[in-house]
Amino acid sequence: MRLYLGGFFTFYVPSAENQRSHWIEIELSEAVHLPELLVRLGIPPAEVHLVAVNGQAVDPGEAIIHPDDEVRLYPPIGGGSAVSNLNYKGHKER
Repeated sequence: MRLYLGGFFTFYVPSAENQRSHWIEIELSEAVHLPELLVRLGIPPAEVHLVAVNGQAVDPGEAIIHPDDEVRLYPPIGGGSAVSNLNYKGHKER
């Protein structure tokens, strides 16, 4: 199977250390439950937020991965603010 490690997931997988490519190849002899595969790779399942198998979003806790699948893993993404007009100390309002 082909596995894409989005975000910081390359940290967990030694074979992706070069970090020029987030793709790694994994030999599977049979189908495996995604959480089991994550544990084998040392990736905490709780840190996986979005999973796509063969281009389709799937439930990370329910996905079954087959030897010929292409899987993409992504962590939660954050940023921005729900508050648009913050007044920080020392900030001059316009």
